[in-house]
Amino acid sequence: MRRTKKARFSWKQLIIVLCIILVGYGCWYSYHKAQEPLVAAKKEAYTLADKYANLKTHTAFYWYNREKTYYTVAGKNNKNEAVYVIVSKKGDKINIYSQSKGITAKKAKQYVQSNEKPKKILKVALGMKTKKQPVWEITYLNKKGELCYDLISFKSGKVIKSIQNI
Repeated sequence: MRRTKKARFSWKQLIIVLCIILVGYGCWYSYHKAQEPLVAAKKEAYTLADKYANLKTHTAFYWYNREKTYYTVAGKNNKNEAVYVIVSKKGDKINIYSQSKGITAKKAKQYVQSNEKPKKILKVALGMKTKKQPVWEITYLNKKGELCYDLISFKSGKVIKSIQNI
């Protein structure tokens, strides 16, 4: 009698493997598509910051989204000065601030940590509240797990606005 050889994979196993591969690819593709706006915003902000502030290095990127959207690039210019370049979403308004003329993201976070004692800080971003008022936006979860945010003046370090339990 002859023995018949069994296939290494059955059709059922092959279909399951293909489905897993397709689902994995779909997740990867969706993630990359969702990241495209952020990648494009960063690229445009870096280009404008390099052009108008003569940045030679980039150390941080912030996305501020309140009444208007701003992208901020932190870095050093060709004079080796640490600056923040705040670019409006349309790219038509650019503000340049020396980092030494205001508080840092770290100091803004420390203020919220010591005064609000949040469960978790979710986001820190630098943007413009008004045409001449740069602010740090600190978004966090309070002790009860409620979403809150503080706007802290970049120049003075004082709280401009605090919203609890959004």
